[in-house]
Amino acid sequence: MYRTSAALAPHGLSSSALGLRRIVHRRFPAGQHRIDDEFSLRHFQDLTGAYGVAHRPELAERGNPFAAMAAALITEHDLVAEPVRLGVVAHATPDLDCRLAAPTYLSEVLVPDGLSFTLTDNGVCAPFAALRLASCYAQRHGWERALVVLADQAALPYEPDCAPAAVASGDAAVVLLLERDRGHPPVAVRERPGVARPEVPAAIEAVLDELSGDERPVVVAGPALDPERDLPGREVRSVVPGQPCTGVWAELAERPGPLALVDYDETTRDLGVCVVAGPR
Repeated sequence: MYRTSAALAPHGLSSSALGLRRIVHRRFPAGQHRIDDEFSLRHFQDLTGAYGVAHRPELAERGNPFAAMAAALITEHDLVAEPVRLGVVAHATPDLDCRLAAPTYLSEVLVPDGLSFTLTDNGVCAPFAALRLASCYAQRHGWERALVVLADQAALPYEPDCAPAAVASGDAAVVLLLERDRGHPPVAVRERPGVARPEVPAAIEAVLDELSGDERPVVVAGPALDPERDLPGREVRSVVPGQPCTGVWAELAERPGPLALVDYDETTRDLGVCVVAGPR
């Protein structure tokens, strides 16, 4: 068994070992994978009952599991044409079916002795932690490539109790193919835990100054951030609510760097910043 913990990089800053080779994104239509069978109904009844939440099977009978969305993007874009040794899945919303795991799918497409795991319970800043961990593992083992899968899905047979920015309105996935520096745009990630709301503007500015220097990349801001209040004087593209884990990253898939992706989780008070340089 491999223990999936990684030594923290100084101050949470990711290594520059990996650059962004490719990023793809897709919003998925209503899925057809069913969760109204006997096992699933019993599973959700037990799950919701343990937390005093009402089980409402009429809200969702089918949807898109993370494994299916990951497989669709990886296959369509041939993202494992060259050997990949590491796969990390990150999400802010629960997966649809506990019997299907995206890391299990990844273990089938990675090299035979590759490593795959899921990052959960990090809220909307889970992607930033996933990128940092991917870089740490790649540096530790000398791996050339890694896949990071980000996923949102909205089919839940209960009412989620979370901040509006953390609610998914549809299903979507983003897959990043990272590769050891071969001229690919470098990716720098910083996570700041425990940032109170009044401290957000200063914290963002400090991290952007550190990661970008004199450059002033366009900022893609998550829905919990207000451009005038939290990013004064910056050129900002705001992401609308509905895709808590994939929203800001979908913008990167549509537009190459330089970009700064910034998201804030109002529940955990985590701040995530990722600066992607432009093509070399």
